[in-house]
Amino acid sequence: MDAATGAQAVDRALTILGFFDEGQSELTVAEAAARLGVHRSTASRLLAALERHGLLESTAAGYRLGLRVVSLAGLVLNRFPARAIARDVLGELRDTTEETAYLGLLDGDEVVYIDQASSPHVTVNVDWVGYRQSLTAGATGFLLLAFQGQSVIDEQLRNSTPGDGLPVPSELEFAAIRRRGYLVRIGEGVEAGAGVAAPIRDHRGATVAAISVWGPRHRVEGRLESEIVPAVLRAADRVSEGLGYRAA
Repeated sequence: MDAATGAQAVDRALTILGFFDEGQSELTVAEAAARLGVHRSTASRLLAALERHGLLESTAAGYRLGLRVVSLAGLVLNRFPARAIARDVLGELRDTTEETAYLGLLDGDEVVYIDQASSPHVTVNVDWVGYRQSLTAGATGFLLLAFQGQSVIDEQLRNSTPGDGLPVPSELEFAAIRRRGYLVRIGEGVEAGAGVAAPIRDHRGATVAAISVWGPRHRVEGRLESEIVPAVLRAADRVSEGLGYRAA
């Protein structure tokens, strides 16, 4: 195998790993071949190689991510001090508000959720750890975007579309978010969600992450300003201070 062929195989194998997400927990050989645009035999060899290295495991239907991915993910998560500092803070925030608390990390033009503490009220826990969204696809992304430079905001709004039905903030709303130091979102409809997100800053004062609390609108809306906003702001300040941030 020459260098070019080897590089192509590596590229295809990594592309396969990128096919897995919340909506694609398993992958068949036929699906992999179709999405890669290769013959089934080529896709089968790539999947088998990933399985040998523990990155995939075979199932009755095809393949799913293997436990080796968990080990690698743990190594990555341990690189982020915000996660270690926020672990106890998230738990306390969940206990105080009785709603689910999230930690979202800014990663380029996306937010990736790296930890959460689930509400005691949830009957089916949805784990958002590892989930990615564009900065214009949800309230936490909007919060992080508000604290970026104007050129970044303009580019994101020009090239992206909201992914969950939330209205895109105007320039005045972004300015208000920065002035208040937090974002409140209340969804439309009885079954909608509501919550608060606040920025986490590092020792340079740069916004690097966000801490948030979200829950059903009927349970959260009446407690937002009096209870949940202050709790989220205190939590975000504690994590920021742990990262070396000192307010002027």
